[in-house]
Amino acid sequence: MNFNSDLIDEYKKFSYGLLSQKVERYMTYFESLIIDMKKAGMRMSLLEYMSTAIMTSIVVFLVEFPLVFVISLFIPNFSLIMAFIFSFSITIVFSVGIFFFFYMYPSISAAGRKKSIDFALPFTTLYMATVSGGNAPAKAMFKILSKFTEYGEVTKEAKEITRNVEIFGMGINEAIRKSADKSPSEEFKELMWGIDTTLTTGGDLSEYLHGKARAFIQNYKRMMREYAKRVSVLLEVYVTLIVVGSIFFVVVSSLMSAFGTGMMDIIVIAQFFLIFLGLPVISIVFIIILKYMSPRVG
Repeated sequence: MNFNSDLIDEYKKFSYGLLSQKVERYMTYFESLIIDMKKAGMRMSLLEYMSTAIMTSIVVFLVEFPLVFVISLFIPNFSLIMAFIFSFSITIVFSVGIFFFFYMYPSISAAGRKKSIDFALPFTTLYMATVSGGNAPAKAMFKILSKFTEYGEVTKEAKEITRNVEIFGMGINEAIRKSADKSPSEEFKELMWGIDTTLTTGGDLSEYLHGKARAFIQNYKRMMREYAKRVSVLLEVYVTLIVVGSIFFVVVSSLMSAFGTGMMDIIVIAQFFLIFLGLPVISIVFIIILKYMSPRVG
């Protein structure tokens, strides 16, 4: 029994039960999320999701407002009215930010799934081509693939296809088409539709998969070369900004301090913020950029 999962499910049910009737009238404004939720593999209705989003924003407001208000009372020269306005403004902005995150999350999650699928596709296609070369039926091919967890989202798709065939009684072609319809990856869709067509027309599945594997591997090599070039440029910018920029700032600020003792305190503070705040923040930003640029997720 997964305690965290059960707690989240109960929270979703509570949010849905409390807010669904009020939220339902505004669903037309959020219908664009349905496609992204489908591509992200989110197993909940739009109404349930938006009820949870609004409930979370409300909870954040109710918890954060009194906390920020109490803290703001300790700020010098802050009256009660100023503390209230400050706390209310900060809390509203943060609560709206939480709601905006919920609004953006399906598209972010779908993009992550797409990247994961596209990265694993050359290897999984080659593996499927090898399995199908032994005259294994398509159903067995997907069942074998579903046992390899290292293929990430492609493994999940294979598990779903296998489940739809073995548990829900779908035909293999119908299960493949269903997987293709909701996939965020155009390459995976193309692969699944190609498998479906090959099975329907009685073509050589192994030959088709070997051909697709070669094409995917070529795209993969090109993608990695482009990624290496982008990383090389980014590292040059990082070294210039961090190493050369820091040395230049320290030298210039030290020279400026020689013109008057009155500037010494300002220069020391500026150097302190550069070393203990500026450099770590810049480094974190570069790490995030590298993570975003990476063709692999996780």
